[in-house]
Amino acid sequence: MRSILRSRSWLAILTVMICTVVLSVNGLWIGKNGDGWKDTIRSDAKGYYSYLTAAFLRNDLGNEPFAYEYVQRTPNGTLNKYFCGTAIAMAPWFAVGHGLALLDDTAPRDGYSAYEMKAISIGGWVYYLLGLLALRALFRRLSVRERVIAWLILGLGFATPLLQYVAIQPGWSHVYSFCAISVFLLLVHKLACSEGLRWALPAAALFGLIILIRPVNGLVLLAIPIVAGSNTVMLIARLVQRWYVLLLAVLIILLTVGLQPVLWHAQTGRWFEWGYRNEGFYWDRPMVYEVLIGIRRGLFVWSPFLLLAAGSAFLLWRTDRIRSGFTVLYWIVNTYVISCWWIWYYGSGFASRVYIDHYPVLLIPAAWLLQRAAPRWWTAARVFIVACIGLFLFQYWQYRNDIIHHEHMDAAKYAYTFLKTDDAYRFSLGGRSEEAPYHPNGLELVLTESTDLERPTRYWTGGHLERMDHAFSKDSVCVFDVHRDYGTSFTAPAGIIPPGREVYLKVGFMRYEVLAGEASKALCVTRVSHADGTQGFYNSFRMEPMTGLTDSTWKAIDLRIPVPEMQEGDALHFYLWNQNGEGRFQIDDLMMRVYAVRP
Repeated sequence: MRSILRSRSWLAILTVMICTVVLSVNGLWIGKNGDGWKDTIRSDAKGYYSYLTAAFLRNDLGNEPFAYEYVQRTPNGTLNKYFCGTAIAMAPWFAVGHGLALLDDTAPRDGYSAYEMKAISIGGWVYYLLGLLALRALFRRLSVRERVIAWLILGLGFATPLLQYVAIQPGWSHVYSFCAISVFLLLVHKLACSEGLRWALPAAALFGLIILIRPVNGLVLLAIPIVAGSNTVMLIARLVQRWYVLLLAVLIILLTVGLQPVLWHAQTGRWFEWGYRNEGFYWDRPMVYEVLIGIRRGLFVWSPFLLLAAGSAFLLWRTDRIRSGFTVLYWIVNTYVISCWWIWYYGSGFASRVYIDHYPVLLIPAAWLLQRAAPRWWTAARVFIVACIGLFLFQYWQYRNDIIHHEHMDAAKYAYTFLKTDDAYRFSLGGRSEEAPYHPNGLELVLTESTDLERPTRYWTGGHLERMDHAFSKDSVCVFDVHRDYGTSFTAPAGIIPPGREVYLKVGFMRYEVLAGEASKALCVTRVSHADGTQGFYNSFRMEPMTGLTDSTWKAIDLRIPVPEMQEGDALHFYLWNQNGEGRFQIDDLMMRVYAVRP
């Protein structure tokens, strides 16, 4: 214990873990209403976790209830689109949690009780700790001194979104990838230092798990020269010489990855499936600028600490060209792959989550460079890390308090909320500007209609219209006030939108406020209704991209909204909802364009 307390890197890990656990208990377990743990499994986590509930509780793997987020229908059964690696990592914690739930007569038996959810959260803490310990061990083996390791761990824990994906979103894949890659790199270094080829076997199993968690992370093989350095060629030669060890390692990788075809076969009767049927890469249009320095989700905008990692990759060239060159290659290849994904910002969240998996690799050059830094540069690096931690934690606080939007940030919104703390800025951002569904063959315009509210139209109907001198065009506007919750709305009845194809809406209209901010609580609603009257899809969001700042002003509202595949007989609806008549505003010049993905 004394040696731990005397170790700066141990103290850094302890500090990071204590703060993460406290945030997790207060922010996830308790949350805003005392039952925040219910949000442990949502979004992507639904698909990962569903492997466990379908296989061990409901016994309906291959016949799951439809959920548009992750369940795909096939002629032979349902298919979970996700790979199973995250579920495998969750499995022991799920088992412990469910075992405790069975001992409590009041707990539900569906796998979603507080016991399972909190067990998954604790599992995230454990994997995080193991990842940090493995990374510390790797740095020590690379002869990095304690104080450098400590500062890098503090930066990692408090200046990157790893904090969010351990403490608040442990159901996502990133903490598991972080742990697996950290341990994998440690084992590779043991192999490179001639500590016995037996380490090749657990390294192979871990590499298989890395692929099962997130297939594109198989690119971690590019990190072997970064870890092994000048011993890379010797390591390869030893493996080739001991070909039977290499063969056994390959067999272990195949057996590990082979768990996925077994699960595919259990679901659909086929040994190979592609779960990402309506998703993919645009290899000819990488969004590199947006991924790295764009306001919406730019890596260096929201986690400037990683500028230290990127800069070190180049600066290391003078002293270690192997590690420098392969780190630059690692950055280039992974950034290209990340930026080619059809939804390059990877949905909602805080900062850039897709690089979390790669932190153990990307920080190696920074550790080497800081180890050799002159005193003034070492001081400058620490000042920079402190500044990055301060900025990140402040903006993370803004995100947790609904000042920063979870998905739709842009330059204007960033400037509007920068360093703001007042309650007036909470929930002040909205709008929607999402990427179109994956469309390698393009989008087909299936319906377009505009209205200036002067004459009846086919799809835009209803609303209380008044003639006003300040109308944006001609004379009429649609009025929303204390007496009117709804106004002119759009409906495409059954038979208009082609079924079985994802849909993309481009919506535009003009909005007028007498007093700035009076439309701030209004919502936009997109809804799909089935022929039997039931609801197939519902999504609502704040109409105003940013709270109005000027009285008596017209403002253009432009929205981009994806809609899941519609069924035969479905109708599509879009409307504005002035909740409880709280807003006073008018709209004019509405436009709707409906696109469908070309098959």
